Amino acid sequence: MKKKRLGHLWLSVALVALLSGCGHNKNLEPVSEINFHGADPPSLNIGVNPPLSHQTYFVFTVKLTDNSLSLVPTDSWTLDNYHITYTLLNDPGHHLMALPADRTEKANAVVKPGPGVRFPVQIVTDTYLRDNASGFIGTSDTAMVKANVVFRTHRNKDGFVQDVQGRVIFTIGNF
Repeated sequence: MKKKRLGHLWLSVALVALLSGCGHNKNLEPVSEINFHGADPPSLNIGVNPPLSHQTYFVFTVKLTDNSLSLVPTDSWTLDNYHITYTLLNDPGHHLMALPADRTEKANAVVKPGPGVRFPVQIVTDTYLRDNASGFIGTSDTAMVKANVVFRTHRNKDGFVQDVQGRVIFTIGNF
């Protein structure tokens, strides 16, 4: 009878150990992920009189699989560069002479775990507005343009590269 009880005891201990999952360490080394929260503001009204340069901020945060385990610099991400392309959405008055030129700029900004980073991107320059949008002066016409921004990022811990895409829609007119 004692052997039966001892066997049941070992069987129950083994079952409890199996169900409790002892021995796993899936959260002992957290993984960091970059999160993109969008542009701030997501849309702009750009006046042509006077022609002024305009920028918007792109908001990033780093999410860890377990926030209590690590806040070391290797868990951060780096924004290496960004590439902007422009698409005309509508210009019924045909006042816009050309779209802004596509461009690639270096970023070299670090996004650490914790509070987010607001990275500024110049969307339109005053020179562009003066040269290509002066036809809007004195009219109520507007043109809508979408700026597509692709950020090239990498995780500092292992060099994992990720492209993050964002967009800003802006309206050009005599505001």
